[in-house]
Amino acid sequence: MSDTGMKTMNYSLIAVDLDDSLLGSDLKISKNDKGALFAAREKGVQITIATGRMLDSAMPYIKEMEIDIPVITYQGAFIKDIQTGKTLVRKSVPMEYAHSIIDECKNKNLHIQAYSDSSYFFEQENQYSRYYHKMSGVKGKEAGNLKQFLEEEPIKLLIIAEPSIIQEHMKYFQKLFGDKLQVLISRPHYLEFTNGEATKGKALSKLGSMLGISGEETIAIGDSFNDISMIEYAGLGVAMGNAPDEVKSFAQYITRSNDEGGVADVVERFIIRKE
Repeated sequence: MSDTGMKTMNYSLIAVDLDDSLLGSDLKISKNDKGALFAAREKGVQITIATGRMLDSAMPYIKEMEIDIPVITYQGAFIKDIQTGKTLVRKSVPMEYAHSIIDECKNKNLHIQAYSDSSYFFEQENQYSRYYHKMSGVKGKEAGNLKQFLEEEPIKLLIIAEPSIIQEHMKYFQKLFGDKLQVLISRPHYLEFTNGEATKGKALSKLGSMLGISGEETIAIGDSFNDISMIEYAGLGVAMGNAPDEVKSFAQYITRSNDEGGVADVVERFIIRKE
């Protein structure tokens, strides 16, 4: 999609998703993308991340990018000021729904993880918990009976399975909980449950209010279904070239893929204005 005919706007904030957006397939930030975001910051644009990851998993990237404003994690359920350590927003999954989801997963023999502010738990280690550990860089904890273990409402619950299994169960879980919770595929192996008010779009709106930056002045960049709300909210909503067609349909601009400098392309085109 071309930006021909799109109005010129002075943007003040960029919010970018991590996995499959800012991060390449190697789970690293490319030199080009990093350089472009630093160049945007030098022009006065504030940079943050909006990720489904827990804060501890996102923190190495936050430090690498030298982000100094609050960050959005857990799909928008958790906003943290990393400079002061203050939690600005925390929206959890009500315990009755958490218990019901755990019961459903047990009946269907699905691996499920529950998340606190800085840790995650599962009943028994298996191939999916090991896969998540490898992808996130954070090791979880075996809890035995997860329902009995949970003492406070979790921020997020996550099913991990093969993509075909996730697709097969998505509509079932959306039918059961979709009117109460946000139920979304964030990556092909992940089906996530968060508070119904905890979307990246609402979190970005809240963060913009804190910073005095409007939606019109905001660029949001993402690749998956959990990014649609912030793509819709932002003045410039961007879908990665590797995003599913449905996600692309909500975007005003489609950039290159996460392995082809897609984030750098956005910054160069709309902030630095390279032709």
